[in-house]
Order: sequence, then structure tokens, then C-alpha cells
Amino acid sequence: MSERDPSAAERFLQSIRDRNGVEARRLLAQDPGLAHADPIVACCVGEVAVVAKALERDFRLATAPHEASRWPPLLHVSASSFHAGEPERARAIVRCAELLLEAGADPDAHTLSDPDDPESRLPALYFACVGDHPGLVELLLAHGADPNDGESVYHAAELDRRDCLELLRAHGADLSRCHPRWNNTPLYFLAGYRELNPGMPAALEGMRWLLEHGADPDVPSYQTQETPLHMVARNGGPPAMAALLLEHGAAPEARRADGRTPYALALRSGNAPVLGLLEARGAASRDVAATDRLLAACMLGDAAAARAELTAHPDLLEQLSAEERALPAQAAHEGRIATVRLMARLGFDLGAEAAGGGTPLHHAAWAGNPEMVRLLLELGAPVNVRDRQYGSSPLGWGAHGSRHCRAADRDYAAVMEALLDAGADRETSINRWGEPPESFATPRVAAVLKVRGFAA
Repeated sequence: MSERDPSAAERFLQSIRDRNGVEARRLLAQDPGLAHADPIVACCVGEVAVVAKALERDFRLATAPHEASRWPPLLHVSASSFHAGEPERARAIVRCAELLLEAGADPDAHTLSDPDDPESRLPALYFACVGDHPGLVELLLAHGADPNDGESVYHAAELDRRDCLELLRAHGADLSRCHPRWNNTPLYFLAGYRELNPGMPAALEGMRWLLEHGADPDVPSYQTQETPLHMVARNGGPPAMAALLLEHGAAPEARRADGRTPYALALRSGNAPVLGLLEARGAASRDVAATDRLLAACMLGDAAAARAELTAHPDLLEQLSAEERALPAQAAHEGRIATVRLMARLGFDLGAEAAGGGTPLHHAAWAGNPEMVRLLLELGAPVNVRDRQYGSSPLGWGAHGSRHCRAADRDYAAVMEALLDAGADRETSINRWGEPPESFATPRVAAVLKVRGFAA
């Protein structure tokens, strides 16, 4: 191809960085010569001879960061999906990576998930594990990649990448180790999955593998000192996950930093299936506090029981911790209409943010629940408010959720309409990285924003 569009290779590499394999394959099919014209593209698709010649001309290519993204070639190779379903090409891609490593590429090469946070590293090994490329995982580990990088075990287990997990373990991965920054274990990370999440089956199997290979279910995480069983109980996790933890020795009476047990957390979160499982295992209710009973009544929508607790303890709402005051956000995420309505009547703050950020309206929008969104707006929840973590409004969360929420499919277009009808503005919907909501929304949601004049 004599007149090649100079931006074609960049579009291809951007699709690799976005992990959009469909687009990458489309671009290569449109211009097969790309694999011979650009050595990084050649690495991604397994053109060994092209890569070898390029390194022979200038070995510095192996470590030279991409001009725009600052990704080195090895990261592009690790994020490539061209190995999938093509064993011969997969071996060729591994050989290309090997050539880069022999020429000086860093096996722990990484990018940042947050450009403003130098600690938010996503290493090559992480991409190889997420992409389910065990041949590349083995190569990176053999060249010294760190199996305890705080990402690879977590996400290989999350996606049940069994071959990759075996390799990580064989090279010294500590399956019970807390993340060096976030201070959570892989098991605790997986315990955050909810029943409706389509990724739950894989996460459950990943948890099973970790437990069967010696991961300790009682290592606490965060300053709260929660175990994975605490998380499942508190976060609306499924009984299958709680049962798996208990079968592998999780302590049903473990206490977190505030003294609460999984039983108390399941009670106050309205997690009846896990509560029943814990009761069957002998967990006791002896240390349940008045606040637990109040929150349990709220989560079950039991107005009489909630008012009885407040009558007996008039200052109970004032005694609630920040975590407890944020329960309306969890209720909104879980679609508990009666709970949110009751909490509003009792005086809970519908502008309170959850520990991970986001008001109840943010969480309802993220979950794609138009009925909950409309209820919260009717109850006076603020529509143009930025969350503290991402710096975006409920509309921004809804747009992002339309593509990335791992809960059941919902009606995000109706969510957008409700928020726009309530006066959602553009300024607060743009997150702290300057990204507008349409940039990460599904086409249908982006179309709604465009028709309403919200987006160009």
C-alpha cells in the first residue's frame, strides 16, 4: 500500500489499548499491510519476522514508549486479543514479546489506570491474565514479572482464568496477600460481587479455586478489618458465595474493627438468604445493636419495626456512623423502593455518599433503574452533585453504567430522560478527567443525550 493513512496504525493501537478486539480486527482486515508497516502493530498480531528486523535496525524500539499514550510495545502486545482462538498466532505473539524482552523490555512494564495517580499501575502481566493468554503469562513470569503485583491474581480469579492462576501460583503468588495499597485480599475483592452481576459465575469459580489452593478466608481487609464473609453479608452477596467461604473455614463469628459479625451485617443489610445460612451454621444474634435492628427494619421496608426502634431510642439516627448513614445508597443500588421511601420518611439524608462514592441517585443511575431514579428525584435527591471519587453527576454515572455496569440489563435511556427532565446539567456530568458522559455511554444512551441537545 503506497499511500497509507498515517493515522491507521494509531487507530489500531488505540483499539488495542481500549481492549476493543472487534475494532482492531476490523482495522487490520481493512488494511492488512499495517502489520508490516508498523513494528508495534506487528508485535500485536504476531508478525515475528517484521519485529525481528525492526529490532535489528534499532533495539531501542523494545523500550520506546508510544508517543501519545506512553505505552511501551510490551504493553500493547500484552493487551492484544489476536491470540484468542488462534493457537499458532498466539505462539507467534509470545515470540514477539520474547524478542522485546531479549532486547531489554521491562517484564513489569505498566500503564496507569489513573493518569494522576502514579500508584495505579496496570502491568503487562495483568493484561495477559485478563486476556487469558497463558503462554504470554508464562513468558513474563519466566523473565521476572512480579506475580504479586496487586492486580494479576485479583483479576485472573475474577475472570476464572484457571491456567493463568496456576502459573501465577507456580511462580510464587501469595493468594492471601493484601493489596499493598488498598489493603484488600483477592478473596475480599471477589466477595464484592452481587447476585445480579453477570460476572458472578466466573467470580464464584475464581473464589473456589483460590480457596482450594490455600487462600485464607479470614485475612481481614481495610481499616474496617472485614473478612470476605463480612463483605458478602454486608454487600448483598449471594448465599452460594457465603456457603463457599464457610465450607473452607471462614469464621462465622469473626468480628471486624467495630465488633460486628457477619450475622449483624447480613441483618442490617437485609440480606435474608445469607442471614438464614449463618443461622443454620450457628451464628448468634446476641450482639445485635439497636442500630442493627433499625437498619434491618429499613432494608426490609418494615415501617412499624423501624418506628418502634426510634421510639425506644429517640436519638438513634444521630448515633449512626457514616457507613450506616450511607445505606440509602446501597438500597438504591439494589432497587429497594420501599426501603428508600421509608428511609426518606424517617429522615435519612438522600445526599449522603457511600464509602466508595456516590449518592443514592448516583447508584440508582449507575444500576439503570428508572423507577428508583424517579422516586429519588421525587423525594428531593440532588441531581447536579459531583461524587467525591470520580467527580461526576448521577447522569455521568448512568452514562458510564450503561456500558460498564455489571448488574442486570436495565433501561438506561429512561434514566437519562428522567435526569434531564429534572434539570441535569452538562458541567457537573463531566468527570474529573474532563470526560463527557457521551464518551463512555452506549450508542443508545449517547443518542438520547444528542437528541435532547445535551451532547453534540
